[in-house]
Parts: sequence; C-alpha cells; structure tokens
Amino acid sequence: MVGPLSYLGGKNRLARKIISLIPQHTTYVEPFCGGAQVFFHKEPSEVEILNDLNDDIFNFLRVCKLHHAELVRCLDYCIASRRWFDLFEKTPPETLTDIQRAARFFFLQKNCYGGLIVRRNFTVSIEDGSNYNPASLPKLLERAHERLLNVQLECLPYEKVLQKCDRAETFFYLDPPYFNRPYYKFNMEEKDYVAMAVLLAQLKGRFLLSLNDTPETRRIFSDFEIRTLQLVYSSQRTAGKRYNELLIANYKLPQ
Repeated sequence: MVGPLSYLGGKNRLARKIISLIPQHTTYVEPFCGGAQVFFHKEPSEVEILNDLNDDIFNFLRVCKLHHAELVRCLDYCIASRRWFDLFEKTPPETLTDIQRAARFFFLQKNCYGGLIVRRNFTVSIEDGSNYNPASLPKLLERAHERLLNVQLECLPYEKVLQKCDRAETFFYLDPPYFNRPYYKFNMEEKDYVAMAVLLAQLKGRFLLSLNDTPETRRIFSDFEIRTLQLVYSSQRTAGKRYNELLIANYKLPQ
C-alpha cells in the first residue's frame, strides 16, 4: 500500500526495489521514517519500529494509529485552496490539539510542492488537479491506521534508536536528509554523516541506507557496499532530468 503522507525525498517509486534488497530479519527499524513509504509498501515484520525526530511526523503517525476517525472528521472541513493553506501555514502547531495538529500537517504536506517541510508553497497541478482529495481520506487513513496498529513509534535522535534496537536479527532502513540539501526541519552537515558511518560500522544488525550521489557521500561510506540507481525526476519543474541515488549496506546486496 502507499503511505498517506507526502514527504520530501519520499521513496514511493523506489520502495519495491528497496524491499527486494532487504535481508531476512525479525525486527524492522526506520530511524528516519519521514513518510515511511518503504514501511507501508512492505509486508509486516514480527517487530516494527518507526522513528523520526520531527515531532509533526511522530504526532501524525500516532494520531493516525490511535485516532484516525477523529482525524478524518477534522479533515472533512478542509478545502484544497490557497487561503486554507496560508491559514494553516501561519497557525503555530503548538496552539492546536494533537488531532488538529496532525490534520494541519497532513493538509500542508498534501498541498505543497514536493512534500517540503520548510518554505512550503501551495501548489496544484494544471494537468492532475489537487493532490488532496477529501473523498479518498477515510479509506486512505483507515488502511494506514490498520498498518500502524502493532508498530512502535518513537521521536528520538537516530543514534539512540540504533543503540536501543541493535541486535543480530535487526534490520535498519535509513533514509536521512540528503547531503547538502537544507530543506528539512533537521538538516545534517558533513561531519554528521561521518559520525553516522562510524556508528553504522559498529552495528550487530544489518542496514540499508539511501542517500543522494555525491563525491562526499561516496567517500564517507566507501567502506560499505554501494549500489547506484539512476532515476528520473517526475516533478513539473525538473521532469525528465536524471539523478543518481545511492543504496549503501553492510551486507552483500543481491542482484
């Protein structure tokens, strides 16, 4: 199934390829879950943990898991328009209830360009119309609710999640902020990726990491298995342009 949340760098198009590379495991962990498209596409594991330091993402997933019907009712009143978008964007999330905050976040992500977290702009496709369809929300959020029922949700720094969950039978899928792309709520610098590589080298479990292809990322993670995937941008502004995505692992990736 497709996850409900639109998010910058979401892996909707790559999910099936990534899933085909996941080894056998008991515990599945996403330390940077974002829109969690790989999680929503894959079959359930025995134990599953989704983590994101962004408290809006954590709150949305928690509300979707525990109060999806109330979330749908809240979204029933929202109309895909620039006026509603600007109103939500200007509303401080800390002034809202958890359900209202989840509705605000979901609405903004569905109606902004590229699933951006910062510097959002309202957008509607001339060809396809709005990405926000109230009629589809009950089924979409009901399916997400059912998928999340047995999932543990966390809002922690990824380092703590690695430490807490690391076992020989654990598989980590990491989808951190892209290198040199300051579009996230919590961005990372080169030294942060260097520190990440050190932590990943110490894992007992196995991991698969997605990153953009740059000389820096190839150098930092050169001690691991690296596979290059060539993709094509689908957004209106960059349609047809090609780019590379790196898949980095501490195990032999199947062909």
